[in-house]
Amino acid sequence: MKTPLALATAALLAATLAGCGGSDDGPDSEYCKDLKSASTQFDSLSSNDVSKLDEAFKTFHTLADEAPEEVKDDWTTLDKGIVQVEKALSDAGLKFSDFAALQEGKMPEGVDVSKLQGLATEFQKLDSAEFEKSSKAIEKHAKDVCKVNLSA
Repeated sequence: MKTPLALATAALLAATLAGCGGSDDGPDSEYCKDLKSASTQFDSLSSNDVSKLDEAFKTFHTLADEAPEEVKDDWTTLDKGIVQVEKALSDAGLKFSDFAALQEGKMPEGVDVSKLQGLATEFQKLDSAEFEKSSKAIEKHAKDVCKVNLSA
């Protein structure tokens, strides 16, 4: 149980770190400022610390809403993937606060074990070619327009 969740989280984190984006109005725009702030938050996730995953997902939603036209479709692709993962979490009866127990090999009360496999499937979808293409487009836009390096 612990290993598939860790692998799924690692797949999400790899996609997350590659998938953040730029701005319409240059490095001083709100979007770019939010992106720069988010890049620090995403960096903290690279350690597989899932305790901040809920914050990262909320940040993704915010950035998708703020995204400039150049990367709006790319952010929509990423955001749809995150929404599917959130739905799979909910369907399985998991909350973000349950991840710490799962990492310790403990099954939280109310979790539908039969639906946990579906959760891993949703995490794996975040490693798709479409997700990767959108992530790279957003990463390039972030670097070129916002002067934020998301691949560092």
